[in-house]
Amino acid sequence: MAEEFDVEQFIYIKIPDAIQPVARAESFEDPIDDALEPRALGHVSGGGSLLGNALPDGTRPIKFCGIDVETTDRDAVLEILRGLLPNLGAPLATELHYTARGTKLQDRFLGTEWAVGEPREFLHPGFDI
Repeated sequence: MAEEFDVEQFIYIKIPDAIQPVARAESFEDPIDDALEPRALGHVSGGGSLLGNALPDGTRPIKFCGIDVETTDRDAVLEILRGLLPNLGAPLATELHYTARGTKLQDRFLGTEWAVGEPREFLHPGFDI
């Protein structure tokens, strides 16, 4: 039987860059799994891209991409991600979205440090959490 989804153990990584799916997996998803799975702290459970409005040529640019991470210890994974993502080349303003004690929060990458525990209004584009 599958485990029930626990919003308190879920992290959404919002990357403000037009990264194609294969590059996103190679650059971010695989290294995140490599950091979490051996310690049984969680795994990447999905990812996607939010497309912008159609351009005159009919293409739709990627506005940002996201990575879903299910954890067994949200706070430990947040700490790992704050150290790992800058080393993987995460751009300025990358965000870690999570819920703690029912409150929607985010950490935001400022370039040399993270703003931690900011209130969040943005909801996951697929799950509305």
